[in-house]
Amino acid sequence: MKEEELAQQTPASLRLAQAEYFLGEYIRHCGPPVDSYFGMVCCFDAFLFAFVSVEEMVNEEMKKKLNEDSKFRFFKALRNITTHHSILSAPIDGKFLRPFSRSIEMSVGNTQNESSRLSLNFNVLREILDAVELERKQERYTIAYAREFLKEMEDTGNKVFIEDLMRNTLDSIKQMLANS
Repeated sequence: MKEEELAQQTPASLRLAQAEYFLGEYIRHCGPPVDSYFGMVCCFDAFLFAFVSVEEMVNEEMKKKLNEDSKFRFFKALRNITTHHSILSAPIDGKFLRPFSRSIEMSVGNTQNESSRLSLNFNVLREILDAVELERKQERYTIAYAREFLKEMEDTGNKVFIEDLMRNTLDSIKQMLANS
């Protein structure tokens, strides 16, 4: 985004553009030629901070709509955990177990497709949400929505990759703001 375009953005649209940028950087770090777990972790954390801060950049009516969206509240819970408790994607020595599994896809005999993806570990994430709620009672509403969305994802029976969830939720919130 050029400086002239940047000056024309609302604070909320600029935060969404930042979140989209960090999502793109996250994906760029998922496979060749970069493949950097550290880069993935940095970009995921930056995405969380930019994306959730949209809530502080909108009017009260839109803030209420955002906070009624279980996907948004899910990411808000992850951001709060990252801010107050632990780096979620840290592999060791964190306050909690890492709620992601790293999948590496390799191609044999076809074009090169060696990429890393982080998928959610529902049981570990549920345990983290439970522990945070015990420690921070004021987060119970955000955690309740996060649990609801976690259950919806788990009930599909499919593996959930974090970049797909980031993209879908970002698109949903962008649409919500565009329609307001």
